[in-house]
Amino acid sequence: MNTENKLINLLDKLFGLKNKTKSSYRVVSQDFDEKANEHVALIEYRFRGNGPVVTKKDQKSLIREINDRVF
Repeated sequence: MNTENKLINLLDKLFGLKNKTKSSYRVVSQDFDEKANEHVALIEYRFRGNGPVVTKKDQKSLIREINDRVF
């Protein structure tokens, strides 16, 4: 499994997709934050599915989980 597949699988698990048929991501922009001395990449995640998407968590807890995994 390559790195791209690992990222897509992680995003699918994070958003709790049950009826997914296709998902993808792309890098929208990249920048360098000089104050924090960090590279910043903005990604776009898209998915298609059959029927309604069932998410495990609400948006606030999802943002907390993403922050916990990053930091």
